[in-house]
Amino acid sequence: MYGFPTGEMYQGTQAQKDKLERQYLRKEEFMRENNLPAWNGEFGPVYEPETAPNAEEINQARCEMLGQQLSVYDKYQVPWSIWLYKDIGVQGMVYTNPQSKWNRTIQPFLEKKKKYRLDAWGVHRSEEAEAALNPLIKWIDEICPQAKHAYPGPWDTERHLLRAVVQTFLSEQFSDEFAEQFRGMDYKELDELAHSFHFSECIQRGSLNKILMAHAPV
Repeated sequence: MYGFPTGEMYQGTQAQKDKLERQYLRKEEFMRENNLPAWNGEFGPVYEPETAPNAEEINQARCEMLGQQLSVYDKYQVPWSIWLYKDIGVQGMVYTNPQSKWNRTIQPFLEKKKKYRLDAWGVHRSEEAEAALNPLIKWIDEICPQAKHAYPGPWDTERHLLRAVVQTFLSEQFSDEFAEQFRGMDYKELDELAHSFHFSECIQRGSLNKILMAHAPV
């Protein structure tokens, strides 16, 4: 969780480095015991937008955490593929320009998703959402303590509620509102939206790509 908005800040301490390695070894235990190959095809921190408070400091810390993670893969000779190549500014190697037609169109909706914690990935804290959820979480844990141990193991009651109620049921109800942002656009405008994702229009995440290049040689 060092690489996510709700996780602890990575500071490169020995304790944090040891934890990264322990977590990797725990996940690869079955493969090592059975002499099977391992491959990580989905990993990578979430980055703060440049306009966020302390964005530069936070993103640098998350990049350094990623570099340490890749050092663990180097040590155990684990091939990998970063997640992901291109997105709208969350964690891609390249991302759409904040001033692009696409980003400007959907930005108000992105703020709403952040406010209500509608995203399952790269979720941020929200006082409003937590004020509604926390009493229900507390009630469930009181009347059914075993609920927090439901599969999958790393999840607690909050994670299950977020997935089932907020990120599935509630977020689905906003789908029509998202689509309404594009109502009335002509082909020229729709083409401009799509062109926002053209490589020539995107921004490269230099700090991330520099680290990936350093660990990419076989």
